[in-house]
Amino acid sequence: MKGARVILVEDCKLQGRITRDLLVKNGYVTKWVKTAEEALENEVYKKYDIVILDVILSGIDGYECCRKIKESTNTIPVIMLTSMEDEESVIKALNSGADDYIKKPHSSLEFIARLNVQLRSARLQKELIKKNSELQEANKIIKNIAITDMLTGANNRSFINEYINNLINGTTKRHIGLSTIMIDIDNFKSVNDTYGHLVGDKVLKELAKICKDIVGSRGVVVRFGGEEFLVVIDKEYKDASSIAENIRRVCEKSCPCGFMVTISVGVCISEISLEEINSEFEKFIKKADNMLYLSKKEGKNKVTVSNTL
Repeated sequence: MKGARVILVEDCKLQGRITRDLLVKNGYVTKWVKTAEEALENEVYKKYDIVILDVILSGIDGYECCRKIKESTNTIPVIMLTSMEDEESVIKALNSGADDYIKKPHSSLEFIARLNVQLRSARLQKELIKKNSELQEANKIIKNIAITDMLTGANNRSFINEYINNLINGTTKRHIGLSTIMIDIDNFKSVNDTYGHLVGDKVLKELAKICKDIVGSRGVVVRFGGEEFLVVIDKEYKDASSIAENIRRVCEKSCPCGFMVTISVGVCISEISLEEINSEFEKFIKKADNMLYLSKKEGKNKVTVSNTL
């Protein structure tokens, strides 16, 4: 594989010169160093596609050098060279992480052939790693699309089950605090009828942004349907009523489309055992929805709270 970058670690001047000249003759970009320390310093070997390493070196020997390289990376192949022919030396080299083991003196044709085999294998491994990484990234994007409301950027209803599972798996507590906040835009149909759906979409996006900015890392924001949003607070959950009031107040003052938009809000503050969370969570949403209904009934632009603690 012409153009491949090779680092040769060989302390014998004659053997080093012979091997280097063979590599250069066959089109490899070759760096020859005489000690393992030179190859390991600042991880110089990582600049190369393959390491050719003599077993017997002054200072750190080839076995230890190979181990250090393989501890740092598994994508750069190492070929070990030695004049020792005993089985124990071969096994020791392979156990140190060497990808191949060539006895000296060696056939030039065999040496280059073995070198190319390792380079092809390493290239295929890197391509596989790259493709796996790209696949994982694509899966993340697909998963994110599946749980995201494309209009507002908030989570969608499909996200709720994943969120609950993350809560269960992310704590050792027997009980956790949760607050559910249901939000509905007042007179949203009139907004669409009067100003059009593009303006209505802008109102939805602005409300989602307000919710996400205020909630932050304390919980999650879900577009529950139409002009309804669900906010779940799992950190500082007892502050849910003040969080809800802050959302209502900011929304009332924001006027993103040149006219005032208000929201009605229902809040349910509660604690729940992990065993009950899957069966009870829907009840907390329903309780918050009932509080939202009371806010609507009592004139809108209002927060109504149910505290079950």
